[in-house]
Amino acid sequence: MARSSRRGRVSVARLFCFGLGFTGLAVARRLIAAGWSAAGTCRTAEKAAALVQEGIAAHVFTGDEAMADAEHALAGTTLMVGSIAPGRSGDPALAHHRDDIVAAAASLERIVYLSTTAVYGDHGGRLIDEDVPVAPGSERARRRVDAESAWRRLADQASVPLDILRLSGIYGAGRSQIENLRAGRARRIVKPGQVFNRIHVEDIARVVEALADAGLAGAVYNLADDEPAPPQDVVAYAARLIGVEPPPEKAFADADMSEMARSFYGECKRVSNARLKRRLGVKLAYPTYREGLAAIAGRGTDRAG
Repeated sequence: MARSSRRGRVSVARLFCFGLGFTGLAVARRLIAAGWSAAGTCRTAEKAAALVQEGIAAHVFTGDEAMADAEHALAGTTLMVGSIAPGRSGDPALAHHRDDIVAAAASLERIVYLSTTAVYGDHGGRLIDEDVPVAPGSERARRRVDAESAWRRLADQASVPLDILRLSGIYGAGRSQIENLRAGRARRIVKPGQVFNRIHVEDIARVVEALADAGLAGAVYNLADDEPAPPQDVVAYAARLIGVEPPPEKAFADADMSEMARSFYGECKRVSNARLKRRLGVKLAYPTYREGLAAIAGRGTDRAG
């Protein structure tokens, strides 16, 4: 796919995604279907070999040390996506390849960093938008705030537009309450007043594609669905879709949960996606969990096109 670059010349649309996991891979597959070439990183040689069979130039990068031949791997990249969770030492992509990314800036048209709505902290169920100051309430969220700042500094140095996508709870085929129910892992934890937003992984991919095509200045966007909902309601709906009994409700105070799982329930907010719709004109394929789960269960129309 040829395109006119911001540097004033025709370039070939090429994605490089640091972190070809659940979300990064959805982005890569969507862009390949649109005529892009795609490359990125994964953690094992076995996964890299499987991705190569899909037409993705995969490079092994564990985050502990630099990937081999980074200059060649990044050459010609027009869109870079950062999709690796930061650790104690920050974002691994920047820790090991900051200079390589800056060196590749001659072809770069855009950088997209995938962050999380956890950076806002707890808002007691109030509606928030991108103008609300970040107030991370956990170490995991604080690392995301630091990573956002680090990507901003790099983008400024490289003079490349940067979009930060703050994602709500990600789900999709292979990672949803449908699979949890079928595997016996689903739980209905009830905490009065608790709601979460979600976002279907295919909608994330659609937004990244829209950003690549829009040519707008960089911005921060919340990627969230239209209906923040109690988690127990989502499990019950998924159970109805596949014709199974939902697990019994369990009070949050009595639930045996990991520290990380419990931390999710420590924050409650309703996340606005108005900027996404207004600025990009994006209409979500899965505006609520109902459409998303129905498609996964095979009882709805595939609306990800």
